[in-house]
Amino acid sequence: MDQKDQELLALLSTHGRADETFLSSRLGITPSNVDRRIKLLKRDGIVEGFSAFFDRRMFGFDTTYVKLHYRMRDLDRIVRQVMDLEMVSQVYVNMDDFMLVEIVHWDLETLRSSVRALERISSPMTVSSHYVPLLPDEIPETPRDADLALLRFLVDHGRASIERISSELGLEEDDVEERLSRLLADGVIQVRPLIREELVQPNPMFSLLVLMRKEFDVSAHYSRVLSLAKGSWLNTPLRGPPGVWLRCFGSDLHRMDRMIERFRREDFVEDVLLMIPDAVLYDRAIDAGIIDRSLR
Repeated sequence: MDQKDQELLALLSTHGRADETFLSSRLGITPSNVDRRIKLLKRDGIVEGFSAFFDRRMFGFDTTYVKLHYRMRDLDRIVRQVMDLEMVSQVYVNMDDFMLVEIVHWDLETLRSSVRALERISSPMTVSSHYVPLLPDEIPETPRDADLALLRFLVDHGRASIERISSELGLEEDDVEERLSRLLADGVIQVRPLIREELVQPNPMFSLLVLMRKEFDVSAHYSRVLSLAKGSWLNTPLRGPPGVWLRCFGSDLHRMDRMIERFRREDFVEDVLLMIPDAVLYDRAIDAGIIDRSLR
């Protein structure tokens, strides 16, 4: 990978359905070069595909990230068993002795049940922390009928062409374009690449969990965090405990260390946790299943 590949991945993370002409204008390369790079990223397994992400609260579900400590022994087996759990949608395995597990749940009891299931996989495995994403106060209106069918299709085929969507769903192309534009503009969906961060070379990607002191408000300091996080491509604000999960492109160890040091000098920062991915796995079947229940 080169710098343009990193810029392309970052751009696709916010404009996952943008066409090659738009992407090329932002990157300063030709549309055919953009198309070739996307195909190579998929061929090399760095991008598993593209998927539509949405606010699960529309369907009555919440999201929590848990920090799960494990022993390095039998790590592959442990990760497979974690991913096999019914409500686990993503696993970020750190090169240290823990992983962040994204759990989808509809109440506290189902969250506790999933945590107990995680801790039963292998001994000793313990959940030490919970991180709850900070979401807008207003929940988007739940899509219905053709909008819901469109959302379901995009979970599996995020960058499918208008022509293919029209053919698969039996809708006119103009109707598909109008519905898709509205869902994107209203913030109901965001299409992103599924990036296997551990495969990015030559400079590995890394994550920072920037945890704030409890007396500080995340919203008031979010822009400051982003200004310090040069090279971040995906940012998840957290409300409990307050903080931001930053996914970043690596360039060199000195740059990474400087970024961490800048954060630690801020008075609102409690701690900064560095994570270098050993594996990043996704299970989009959970979100597909959430929508399927509503389609029945």
